[in-house]
Amino acid sequence: MTSARNPPATRRAVVIGALGGIGAATVARLAHDGWHTVTLDRPQANANGPPAAILVDLADPASIALAFKEVAAQVAADGLIDLLAVCSGIVDSEKVATVSLAHWHNMLATNLTGPFLCCQHSYPLLRDGGRIVLLGSLAGRTGGVLTGAAYAATKGGLESLAKSMAQELAARRITVNVVAPGIIDTPMLLAHSEERKQGMAQSTPLKRLGQAEEIAGAIAYLASADAAYTTGTVLHVNGGIRMD
Repeated sequence: MTSARNPPATRRAVVIGALGGIGAATVARLAHDGWHTVTLDRPQANANGPPAAILVDLADPASIALAFKEVAAQVAADGLIDLLAVCSGIVDSEKVATVSLAHWHNMLATNLTGPFLCCQHSYPLLRDGGRIVLLGSLAGRTGGVLTGAAYAATKGGLESLAKSMAQELAARRITVNVVAPGIIDTPMLLAHSEERKQGMAQSTPLKRLGQAEEIAGAIAYLASADAAYTTGTVLHVNGGIRMD
């Protein structure tokens, strides 16, 4: 049996959204730290880069179930994983007055129900003493400024989901936490002009945008033995733009 302070020699991570800005940085950081990773992402994410090992549509429960069958097959020699990191998600800027029901359902399916199902499917695959880390957002606390109502609602929901799972999984010494980024310089910001991005940076006490590698570092910390006593928490990495 391995303890929280003595992790297994070979640590295995499953990273959802592995081709996105934060997901790719997380895969790179985990590899640097000696982790073996199984990567998953949406079919659309493969258009401009190397394919993910496993394709998954988070809005489709059948696709998630199939993807986790493939995950189980990839780790069949040992049968267990040490980390589930859910770094996926889509963003919007629609306010309540203009949100269609179809749009609302798609946002919740992709950003909340999909991660919930990934966590549920990971339960039998997670080693006792393992980790779950979900990617939240500053919008989950503020209701969103640059982002829309549906996006903010899904990220707030992830925080509550993490706290529920943290209580459920505590008996197995599995910790569940959320990393909530502020304004991070990833492809999600491509819709904004350089002038707008500079304005975002100046609104942050540290006067710059965050980097994907800094979010990956927070995820790596929560996956480490040093965070064995940290569960049900939200780690804010936002340059000080909101201080609670």
